[in-house]
Amino acid sequence: MDTAQSSFTPEVTRERIGVSYKFRFPSSGMFQCSLTGLVFNVTHEGEVTYKTAIWNNMVLQPARKLPGGPLFNIECPQESICQVHLPHCEPDPALVSESLSVVHITDDGMSFIQPQEITKTHVVVDTPYRAAFGIVYDVIKRFKKFMKKPVDGQIVLFLRPIYGEREHILSVILLPGNVPLSEVKAQYENCEYIQAPSCCLLHQGQQYSLYSDPEGYHIQPDRAAFYDNYGPNYHASFEIFVGSTDDVTVMVKDPEKTQVWEYCLRLTADRQPKMRSDAPAAEKLQIARSSFIDKVSYPVLDKLLKELLARGVISEAEAEAATVKPRADKARELIDMMRQKGEEASSTMITVFSSNDPYLSKEFGLM
Repeated sequence: MDTAQSSFTPEVTRERIGVSYKFRFPSSGMFQCSLTGLVFNVTHEGEVTYKTAIWNNMVLQPARKLPGGPLFNIECPQESICQVHLPHCEPDPALVSESLSVVHITDDGMSFIQPQEITKTHVVVDTPYRAAFGIVYDVIKRFKKFMKKPVDGQIVLFLRPIYGEREHILSVILLPGNVPLSEVKAQYENCEYIQAPSCCLLHQGQQYSLYSDPEGYHIQPDRAAFYDNYGPNYHASFEIFVGSTDDVTVMVKDPEKTQVWEYCLRLTADRQPKMRSDAPAAEKLQIARSSFIDKVSYPVLDKLLKELLARGVISEAEAEAATVKPRADKARELIDMMRQKGEEASSTMITVFSSNDPYLSKEFGLM
């Protein structure tokens, strides 16, 4: 894959099912979405909107196909995209390349197309300006010939308090490695995402069990199968009940008790500060600062600058100085500027940001 690609964070909108993404390409080039892993080969300026759709396995089964990644609905009215790179989860793609193809869904129907290229991380296909694309496996070629070959998986953790926060439930979710984390987070908005090393190798259809060290914690169920879950629901594979000040190591093992993943959960250690609802606005911005700089998108930043200028919170000179900077520098300057201007400016910043990107505002604890 082209190493000259630019990474971008799209504008995110929470929908009834899942989330949708939007980004405006400033020019030609290769652009990779930091949330979904999609890469767009772009010929000229234009705006793309995309979201995951629900697979219809009843349609795939007669063709002996199974989903091998999310199904993405992609629209670009300006016809700027000539190729799209879909992330796969094969650790050795060359070995199973004959089993990989891409389903292509338009208003005229569904077809299967062969990739232009399969890289170490992506499947590359030519694309019209409006269609749905998703990687599919040939059941016979992949799972009969290479049944013992694992896929790149991820294990995602969410924590929620019970019994007045004296005890917590840790949800452990086994997923293919190319499921966007943003899609999973959208279903666990009332839980704390535990940022942990997630990568591992998992076998389709294999039963796994969760263990703890020290032993004695209540874990349910005893075992769970790993399968190609590409939504729309991402239910927990396991739950473990832990005390609010516990340190416990959780491990996933296969039926032979070979360990495939582990993580040491330290609830006594400093975790991300919780946002107090009554905290001063400037303090809220300080807590959210690093996440804001990392994740807020170009379009949202531009909207914030325009609305803050219109409300008289910033001057034209301040808006112009921030506008020309790279995304992360622009985000850093804006949030620091609002904090320095005081409580009223910080409060206005939170209000404007929440109205323009409620998804991230909620994730940052600002709503």
